[in-house]
Amino acid sequence: MTNVLKIGGGAGVDHRAVIRNLAERIQAGERWVLVHGTSAAANELATRLGVPVRTITSPGGHVSRHTDAQMIGIYGMAAASVNQQLCAELSGYGVRVAGLTGPTVISAQRKQAIRAIQNGRPVVIRDDFSGRITGIDRDLLESLLDAGYTPVIAPLAIGESGESLNVDGDLVAATAAHTLNANLLMILSNVPGLLRDVNDATSLVENFTLYEIERYENFAAGRMKKKLLAAREAKVEQVILADSRLENPINAALTGAGTHIWQEGQHVGHHA
Repeated sequence: MTNVLKIGGGAGVDHRAVIRNLAERIQAGERWVLVHGTSAAANELATRLGVPVRTITSPGGHVSRHTDAQMIGIYGMAAASVNQQLCAELSGYGVRVAGLTGPTVISAQRKQAIRAIQNGRPVVIRDDFSGRITGIDRDLLESLLDAGYTPVIAPLAIGESGESLNVDGDLVAATAAHTLNANLLMILSNVPGLLRDVNDATSLVENFTLYEIERYENFAAGRMKKKLLAAREAKVEQVILADSRLENPINAALTGAGTHIWQEGQHVGHHA
């Protein structure tokens, strides 16, 4: 059975602890696909190059990266750098890896017209190179896994016209989990999981079912809304949203840390 792990790309995510723990589990015989984010690395590279980092705010209040023609090039370079670093770290633990940094494994449709709010007024943005995921190359991933390799996937897709597109890493992981009929999707970031109060780390929602997910989407904030969307899209038995900053974050998540989201009927737990 295959598991899918997403490591967040934001500041404060502890890649080293995750990679060490992941390598231990792979060497014990488990099959994992690793998806990573790129946001902090892309921001750092843009700053070094003197390119302003701009954002898009949707009418619903969601904030995303404005990836114009210049920024998609920077984003691609940052994604490749993060991918190579993670592959090198896994290889250092004796894991056979396959870094998928080019937009070849993920297909997407470019968002041609994005509705946004700027200075309090509605606008339409047409120069953005972000995309809606339309598929992932299952045959390639299955072939790599069957050959003993761990795929490491960057959040870059190829569009219908052959262009590189920025895609959401959580949704990449969800698409991979769904496509591979994975048993588990785990998303590790720089927060303990879904919090009832984003300012209170002790307000963790421990578990609930996908049937109840709309109830929790109502108070989820920022990036956590995308993670809940990923949980819905993955359609797997279990999704865990947990903290990367623990000593053995994967082990901790599998033994109860974080927020556990189950298919209806799979688990009965404590609800908010």
